[in-house]
Amino acid sequence: MPSSPSLASRSTYPRPKSPPTARFRTRSPSNTPPSPGACDDDAGDADKYVLRDIDIAFPKGELSIISGKTGSGKTLLLALILGETDLLAGSVHVPLSPPLSSRNDAAATRDNWIIPSSIAYVAQIPWIENATVKENILFGLPLDEERYAKTIDVRVLRPDLAIMPDGEDTEIGAQGINLSGGQRWRLTFARALYSRAGILLLDDLFSALDAHVGRHIFEEALTGELGAGRTRILVTHHVALCRPRAKYLVELGEGTVEHAGLVTELEREGVMGEIVSHNETREEVEADEASTAVASDSSDVDTSGELLTRIDTKASAKKFVEEEGRETGAIKKVIYLGYLKSSGGVPFWSVAVVIFSILEITTLGRSWILKLWTGSDEEHTAHAMFTYAFQAPVVKGGNEEFHDNLVYYLALYVSVSLLSCFLGVFKHYYIFLGSIRASKQLFEDITYTVLRTPLRWIDTVPIGRVLNRFTADFVIVDARLAYDLSFGIMDVFSVIGIVIAGLFVSSYIFVLAFVLAAICLHFAMRYLAGAREVKRLESNAKSPIFETFNAALAGVATIRGFDKADVYVKRMYDLIDSHSTTTWHLWLFNRWMGLRMASVGALFCVAVSTTILLIPSISASLGGFALAFSLEYSAAIMWALRHYASLELDFNSAERVIEYANLPTETEKGIDPPAAWPSSGRLEVSDLGVGHGPDLPAILNGLSFSIAPNQRVGVAGRTVAGESSLTLALFRILDPRSGKIVIDGLDISTVKLQALRGGIAIIPQDPVLFSGTVRSNLDPFDESKMPSSATLFSASISSPRLPRAQPRHPRPAPATPAPHRAKPTRTPSPRSPPPSRNPASTSRRANGKFLWLARAIVARRKILVLDEATSAVDMGTDALIQRSIREEFRDTTLVVIAHRLSTIADFDRILVMDKGVGVEFGGPR
Repeated sequence: MPSSPSLASRSTYPRPKSPPTARFRTRSPSNTPPSPGACDDDAGDADKYVLRDIDIAFPKGELSIISGKTGSGKTLLLALILGETDLLAGSVHVPLSPPLSSRNDAAATRDNWIIPSSIAYVAQIPWIENATVKENILFGLPLDEERYAKTIDVRVLRPDLAIMPDGEDTEIGAQGINLSGGQRWRLTFARALYSRAGILLLDDLFSALDAHVGRHIFEEALTGELGAGRTRILVTHHVALCRPRAKYLVELGEGTVEHAGLVTELEREGVMGEIVSHNETREEVEADEASTAVASDSSDVDTSGELLTRIDTKASAKKFVEEEGRETGAIKKVIYLGYLKSSGGVPFWSVAVVIFSILEITTLGRSWILKLWTGSDEEHTAHAMFTYAFQAPVVKGGNEEFHDNLVYYLALYVSVSLLSCFLGVFKHYYIFLGSIRASKQLFEDITYTVLRTPLRWIDTVPIGRVLNRFTADFVIVDARLAYDLSFGIMDVFSVIGIVIAGLFVSSYIFVLAFVLAAICLHFAMRYLAGAREVKRLESNAKSPIFETFNAALAGVATIRGFDKADVYVKRMYDLIDSHSTTTWHLWLFNRWMGLRMASVGALFCVAVSTTILLIPSISASLGGFALAFSLEYSAAIMWALRHYASLELDFNSAERVIEYANLPTETEKGIDPPAAWPSSGRLEVSDLGVGHGPDLPAILNGLSFSIAPNQRVGVAGRTVAGESSLTLALFRILDPRSGKIVIDGLDISTVKLQALRGGIAIIPQDPVLFSGTVRSNLDPFDESKMPSSATLFSASISSPRLPRAQPRHPRPAPATPAPHRAKPTRTPSPRSPPPSRNPASTSRRANGKFLWLARAIVARRKILVLDEATSAVDMGTDALIQRSIREEFRDTTLVVIAHRLSTIADFDRILVMDKGVGVEFGGPR
């Protein structure tokens, strides 16, 4: 559990070179003053997540167990070993691991494979790279065929590889998206088992595994040949399972050590029974093993000795995550039309054309006014000189007329200039208004689409690509696109204005204009042909940067635990270099066009000047105009074409955004069920067949069962039996290939998705919390029609260990406190700060489940699905949650997926699944 960010900064960990054990000596943080910026409330919160008075030593080369209730500080203790949390006082002694550069992994042999001081870490939330199974296990290490085969052959992954389409070469999506919860755990454990680390830190390894698989992994892997001799520190609630072969045990409670010592000493002192009673007893573990063995040992695929050979001889493995695609050729007309429509359509751009036209007219008008003004001045001067000698009295009247002309033309010129200045500023403002309108519309479109894409798309598209669209591409759409669009339109009108002005002098100007435009357009098209594709490559090159950063951020504790930070830094540098290479070439293209445009313009001016000199009949005024025209026109046509080229490159980003905005989404068709649907909670599944994709094998095959209203049904089975896929099918995240699911007489495939998902509640295996208050998390979408504070207060009371939310209108306190509240706690208001500053934090995972339980109480749906909702909590917390479920959901149909059979032992019916089919369905006894 990470400590509060308001506390003192991290201290240096003293690490002796080769200590026999890992030792901890810390004082209570109450002796350490908080940081100056810490407030009282923050200090109170921080105190809940601090270990105090810890004095323990884990024996070298042995199995040590860390146990305790949920939230007691077990994960925080592992974080202390890794150096991932603040050390407030005392000291932590951990063996100093050699730097990665001095390990010489490529030359490692069986004799020197294990590095005693090196650490491998398996986090509570498994972290998996987007790579093949084999690459995830090796994790950058060289392949040792014998060790790799042993890692597989201890049945950590052997049965899974046999059913995977490409075996060890099967590509795994980011965070193991295409694996079950148990498979993710076994893959990350295999990575630690194969590693060279002499110290293994394992956080709640057995929580997502059924008892049969868990016992086998414990006996064959953790305490078998590959695990023996290593210092293994295991956080677990399964003390009874691990007790026979454990050397050292620590039980934590409320951030302090309740019991610690050698297992033999604890047994001699008579406290081992008390420790085990907080978890599953050994008899319960054995009962779980017998109950969950829905398939005998002979049913497990045993392909020892043939699997690797089969994989080596098969065709190249199919990629789970395909390479990011890109368009080719010119930007399609539909992209331009889509953007123009989003920015305001025909009315908006009609006004824009009028504004730019008036602006160009005023620009030409100023020159025309000057011509009229100077012409009037010359005519008055000539007339005055002719009449001066003969009509002297007339001069006075002529001066008055000259003064009137001066005022008239000066006022006219200033008025037109002011109008031109105003329109010159207003045109940019107007275009940027349209750009903002288009950006908002495109953002709404892409957000709406991405949130409604099918599960297959979400599984196979890395988050980095999505982030690239929402960040880098939108930067171009928001800012650069409007800038280039405004200046591009202005340059086009400038070119038209210059040509029109030239035609008043000579029709030959059109010929000169056409020649220069044709030459410049030739180079612009050649530039676009190459730069357009390089720009697309540059846009795609950003996605791996986002993806690598996101993956490294999610697995930073694992990466640093394996001492692989330098590897990921180098990987990031390589990706940035790759992106910089495309950016460099894009600017080289830009300079290529700039040089040629400038050269063509200069040669054009030289040609015009030479022509003027060689033709004596050209008057001085016409020659001056031609030279001025060549200078202005060459600059205008150059900038017009350059802005057009930049605009088309900018539209590459709009093209990528619109591509995602037009992705296929889940259907919104269907019927509107009755207002109170589902009213009884009857659930019927008939011959259901479900798969994750049209090109993937089915996960559920002919599954059929029926649940009566208000029944509690447990779903159990081996890992990868299809339980979670059943949940996805209930919410139509996966559409059935065959069969149907009927709720209260309505086939859910005919019901609108919003109505279906709004009528069922779920507590998922990995809860997601929104940044906000407790109240906003209890009812994030106001689905309960703004429930009263009293309702939220009742829900928070019913949910175990969730901070109470005081009602706005206090009511009398109950006569006796809830049994599970041993001591008073601080009670924030419904609008208090969120229960977690980091919703994804491992340390708050259990609290997230409590909050989801309270959310389900507020929602009051007739059907509630719980997917491994108590897998990562101790038996006491599990009992509290089950009690709340029994009390609050008496009139609700419950579908509970659980590997811990004691959780569902007293349910009305049990559905046992294996390989996607129901093998048993009936009472628990």
